Amino acid sequence: MKYALVATTGYILLVDLDSKRVTPLKKDQPEYYGISWFPGDSELVLSHSGVNNSDLIDIASYAQSEQGWLSKGTQNGRRFLSAPHQILCAPDGRIICTNTGRNVISIVDLNRLNLFQEAGISNARWDRLSLEKITGDHLNSVFLQNDQLFVVAHGHNKGSKLAVFSYPDLDLLSVTPLGERTGLHNIWITSEGQRISCHSEIGALIDIDCAEPLWESGSPVYTRGLAATDDYVLVGESQKTGRDLRRNSLSAIWVLDRKQWQAIDYICLGPYGAVNEVRLLDVPDLAHHGTPLHNIQNFLAESEFRDLPPAEMEKSEKNGQNFKMSNADLVQGKLDLARAVWGGKATWSSYPLVLGSPETLNDGSKRAAVDNLCLALKKDSDNQSMACFSYALEAGQVSHVSAVLGYTGKGGDTHMAALLIQSSVGGGVLSAWRHKGDGWRQLTEIANVFGLPLEGDVQLKTSHLTAILSVGGTEILRLDASTLGLDHCNKGLGIRWIGATVKPLD
Repeated sequence: MKYALVATTGYILLVDLDSKRVTPLKKDQPEYYGISWFPGDSELVLSHSGVNNSDLIDIASYAQSEQGWLSKGTQNGRRFLSAPHQILCAPDGRIICTNTGRNVISIVDLNRLNLFQEAGISNARWDRLSLEKITGDHLNSVFLQNDQLFVVAHGHNKGSKLAVFSYPDLDLLSVTPLGERTGLHNIWITSEGQRISCHSEIGALIDIDCAEPLWESGSPVYTRGLAATDDYVLVGESQKTGRDLRRNSLSAIWVLDRKQWQAIDYICLGPYGAVNEVRLLDVPDLAHHGTPLHNIQNFLAESEFRDLPPAEMEKSEKNGQNFKMSNADLVQGKLDLARAVWGGKATWSSYPLVLGSPETLNDGSKRAAVDNLCLALKKDSDNQSMACFSYALEAGQVSHVSAVLGYTGKGGDTHMAALLIQSSVGGGVLSAWRHKGDGWRQLTEIANVFGLPLEGDVQLKTSHLTAILSVGGTEILRLDASTLGLDHCNKGLGIRWIGATVKPLD
């Protein structure tokens, strides 16, 4: 395992995993996403959106977005795809493509450009109709095993799903909701039947059949892009930014020990934009189709900056060297944070994250920055009558922590009641809030409580119809389910926080 390819919004990058040298190969046909190749072939097959992803905000922009295409070497397919994401070169000579904006899987034959096959998992024809009206499933990832095609539906705030189609017929065999998770990317079915995916929203890698992550980054990042061998797993990392800042954000790759699911290396790539895909070139990539790129040495010889002019080549090499030298501390810091997560697994075993990617501190607590809302829910199998945690608010900025109850969302920040303590002049202030799917509303019939400590312990004790909140051992509120707009109080317990540090105590 020596060479990897990485697709970012603006580049195709060749990464030497030993020397950590990063070579930009392509930059003239963005946005890049999918990378694949046919077994026995040495030409890359790529997907291109042809638009700026940040412009896709409503039906008008999506209706004009069908400018995406597939390329194979110098051959280009028809421009009819809308925001294509991951692709896979299938054994029958066709290309399986997530035609994400159009809310379908499209099967394309570059030798028969006017003929294609498509199928979806719902009747929605577009990924969204507006920023608020999201109708689509956001199909983003594919994996072919024997005669079954596995497809990940990101799900937006409706929860992620795993669909299975027959191949090549594309008959829909099943659609499985993935619980309180949303925003998933990549799907890899191992030879043992383990189903592995990137839980992008929490910066982690998961077995979708297990509650706890296989691995967490321990820092506020976005994980997307997955490659694997028998011994190692590569995971792409992007900064958490708005769509408009993705093109110049920092890119990185994590290298994990597959047997222990621990990070053994972190490779800073540079400011090349958000990572969309990661593929291994010179060894069987088990998260792809398991066949290395043919004639790898010729590909490497021909690839050295072949699409970049000399001036940009020199600039790229210089920037890359400076970037690596100045970020040795960053690499060590990243590895330390990932190890801190591993050490604090027992602390958070009953409270898996479903939203946000907080920084894990040495004592096992998790800090969420002011732009990183986090939500951890208590596992259904654990005691749902009690939630206890410590908190520390940060004065002078947006900072609050909530004891959550009645959560029925699908991994998003919706459908729950929240007893919220926020930082304010003179101490913490407690207020009650409810989200029924149409936004947050303060329950003004429940009086605010002032003068609470900025640091302390919270205990939420519930029965079927009653919730009692205590801070520092003192009872603060006693509420019934009807006041909170809930059918019951002793389900869907959790912790919600931003600009604060929390740690479970039960």
